[in-house]
Amino acid sequence: MYSILTVSSTTHRPAEDLTTKARIRDAALARFPEYGFGATTIRAIAADAGVSAGLVVHHFGTKDGLREACDKYVVTMFRETKLAAMEEGNMFNPSFAASAYQLAAPLLRYFGWALARGHSAADDLFDEMLKEGIELSRIAIESGMIRDSPDLETRTAVQMAMQLGMTVMHAHLKRNLGVDMLTADGIAALTPTLLEILSGLFPPSVLDQLEEAYGDRARDLLENVGPHNES
Repeated sequence: MYSILTVSSTTHRPAEDLTTKARIRDAALARFPEYGFGATTIRAIAADAGVSAGLVVHHFGTKDGLREACDKYVVTMFRETKLAAMEEGNMFNPSFAASAYQLAAPLLRYFGWALARGHSAADDLFDEMLKEGIELSRIAIESGMIRDSPDLETRTAVQMAMQLGMTVMHAHLKRNLGVDMLTADGIAALTPTLLEILSGLFPPSVLDQLEEAYGDRARDLLENVGPHNES
C-alpha cells in the first residue's frame, strides 16, 4: 500500500555504503535504539563496526554528529526507496514487500526510537520526513497512485503521524496482537487492517491492484469502507 513504511529491496545503496564510514553508521543505527543514546559509547559503536574509536571520531566528530548522520541517512533512504518502489511498480506486490522489509527493519526501529526520544532532534527528523512525504505524495498523485486532496499538507501530516505511531508503538502492538509490524510477516498480517483504515485514500484503479494483491479479506473490507466506489 502507499505508506511511509513501503520500501524497495532493490534500491541500490549509495556508493559510500561500501565504506568504513557506512559500517560505523549502520552500527549506530542498530545500537542507539537498543541501548539508548546516553548509554551508547563511541567505543561500543566502534567495536560493533570493527574499527577503532579514533576512526569513529575522525569520520563523525562526536556522538551527536553520528546521530545526525543516522537521521540524514534515514530520510535519504526513505525518499530513494519510495521513489524506486513507485518507478518499479512493485508497491502492491506482497512478495516484494516481504523482501523489502528485511532491508527496512533496522531503519524503522531507529526511526521509531528517534521520534520517541522527545529530543529537539526528533522535531527536525519528523519535519524533514514530512517535507519529503508531501513531495512524494505529489508524485504519487500525478501518477494516479493516490487521490488528490484540497489540503495535501494536512492530509500527509496526519497520515504520517498515524503510520509512524505504529512504528513507535510496535512493541505494544506485538504484545497485544502477537505480530511484529517491523517484520515481513507482521506487515503482511496487518496490511488488510491498514487497508480498512486508509481505503478512502486510493482511486479505484489502485484499489483493484490492492484487492488482487492481498486477497479476499482486503476485498471484503474495501467493498464496505471508504468512498472508493466513486467514479
